[in-house]
Amino acid sequence: MSQTYLYRSEILFLYDIFRCNPNGDPFENRPRVDSATGRIDVTDVRLKRTIRDYILNYKHKAGENDGLDIFVRTTGDEAVTAERRYEELFGSLPEAGAIEEARKNLINRCIDVRLFGALVPITKKEKKAGKEIGEKTEEGGDREKGEEKGAGIQITGAVQFNPGQSLHAAEVFEIAGTGGFASKEKAKQRTFRREFIVPYALIGFYGVINENLAKYSGLTQTDVNILMDSMWQGTLALHSRSKSFHHPRLLVRLDYKDQRQCGFFLDKLHIHLKEVKDEKAIRSPRDYTLEIGDWLTALARKKGFINNIYSLIDPEIPLAKDGSPIDSMKLQQALNALI
Repeated sequence: MSQTYLYRSEILFLYDIFRCNPNGDPFENRPRVDSATGRIDVTDVRLKRTIRDYILNYKHKAGENDGLDIFVRTTGDEAVTAERRYEELFGSLPEAGAIEEARKNLINRCIDVRLFGALVPITKKEKKAGKEIGEKTEEGGDREKGEEKGAGIQITGAVQFNPGQSLHAAEVFEIAGTGGFASKEKAKQRTFRREFIVPYALIGFYGVINENLAKYSGLTQTDVNILMDSMWQGTLALHSRSKSFHHPRLLVRLDYKDQRQCGFFLDKLHIHLKEVKDEKAIRSPRDYTLEIGDWLTALARKKGFINNIYSLIDPEIPLAKDGSPIDSMKLQQALNALI
């Protein structure tokens, strides 16, 4: 295994969505909305799914143990338990006393384990030598031969994201329509369907990479490079009906020389409206500017402690610093000046 990742890092990721459902709830598949602010919520699970799917479809070589397999995934359309997924990868669950070896197997094979961690609750039946049925345990209960004993693999991921949220209030529309097929043979009408969409939202995520946890999860610099590429390209590659029309706008990772952090980034970004008078009327980047002055000021306080900055900036994102427009090239120069 290569040297583990060396830095405490912070990540800012912004992308926008057009006329789609960025993250439906498990009941009616409605977009998730903060009832107090009207902002759209997106779970960290959704972002991690984007990253995992991109690695699986574009980075991992099927059938090969290249270290880029994905542990948390479905088998076809079927959801599986963590135990079954482990068996699919390694043939059988680990024997008692072999949990550490099993942990290393997961780390070596699955990049999402190195990134985000994993929990595999493994229960094996173990015979207790010399124990007879009906004999009391230390707790006073009955012990039987072949009783189940719990064990498990628990790896805390070095990469953690807060749940994402839009930087402004947004509307949710319900659209009714008909399906392509009838519900049964010879029915006179096709099925009806309902779907919910957000006309536009600029979504933000904040993340942290912990170099100490990287030592335990086996996270490497190569893994982090793949993570960054998968966040940007994976967002572009979302082609399902409800997740299409996502566009990455800004991705910045700051690597610090010690354990310093600026803290949560999203409260340092502010939407300023242009022609529209209500945040819910925003329909494209032409309707606002994104004020990043507070964020850049917070970063400037860490100058001298920043080892490296990785950034991808879409030139069409409308940025301003302290009220004055700033294009992608000037933002890049401002970030480079912090190193």
